[in-house]
Amino acid sequence: MENSNFLGKKFVLLRTIEGLKEGLSPAKISKKYNIPKTTIQYYIDGLRKKGYIKKVDYGTWEIIKEIPKEVRKHHHYTIGEKPQKRGVVKNKKKQIRGHAFIWKIRFFPKNIDWIRRLERYQIPYKLISNNKVARIIFKNRKIWLSAKGMTIYEPIDYLGSSSFETKGRAVFEMDQIIKDLGRKLQINLSNYKFTTSREHYGIIKNELAKQYNDKGEKLYIKSKDGDLWLWIDNSHSLQEIENNEVKINRKIQEWYNDHKKHNFEVTPTFVLNQFSENNRQLLAYAEQNKEHLALIQEYRKESVQNRKFMNKMLKAVKDLKK
Repeated sequence: MENSNFLGKKFVLLRTIEGLKEGLSPAKISKKYNIPKTTIQYYIDGLRKKGYIKKVDYGTWEIIKEIPKEVRKHHHYTIGEKPQKRGVVKNKKKQIRGHAFIWKIRFFPKNIDWIRRLERYQIPYKLISNNKVARIIFKNRKIWLSAKGMTIYEPIDYLGSSSFETKGRAVFEMDQIIKDLGRKLQINLSNYKFTTSREHYGIIKNELAKQYNDKGEKLYIKSKDGDLWLWIDNSHSLQEIENNEVKINRKIQEWYNDHKKHNFEVTPTFVLNQFSENNRQLLAYAEQNKEHLALIQEYRKESVQNRKFMNKMLKAVKDLKK
């Protein structure tokens, strides 16, 4: 699993806030989440300058002002910068938004008695699905606990320079949620496998999306079986083209970058004109080949006639000598 250094300083702001709420010192927050202490101190200094926290003792901080929702939930920007809608980073390298992750987790060993532990550690829950599944809210996530494992609905958007980096950030956060719940319930949940039953990716500030959004139009592309796999609807005002497959996102990026490299001159009209010109040249070449073939055949006939004539002359010379 990736550590916090891979994710960058901006990603760990939420962990810093959570640690302060728990009364942890910067050193303990650093140890708990495997985040460099200097990074933790960076955010503490920023929160202090903004008037959200104050120091009450050595290594102890108190939250004295409600921290905005944008800071608590969408922690993708540096303290002190103006927060953007849906946690968008003012960074041209961060072009991909990953969201709507639904994680399916399977633990080993299986058959965890969730109800007993939830009641023991006083975590509110609601039974659903014929009382077979416990639903809880933990770290602002809706989590379903069943005999097979758990399902986590991730509400946060993640940004990165590629869809793979974006998913890496989301996976790191998912792992932290699982470990935090395990510590809360006093159970080791580190041995697990996970899959995603849903995940969406979008290229933000996309020119094609901007053209559609400026006209108030939408674009929905479906596969033959009717599944939606690419769309533009400006649901988050990000000028974003979205899809639900991580590999497609990268291919779309490469497709646009390849067009940009050729100044978008390789249009369908350009390709068709090139095909037409190539066909014209091939037909002209074929006509030339016909002419060349006719000349070759004529040359061969003349060669045969010349050989016959030379043979007659040689024979005549021989007859004279006799």
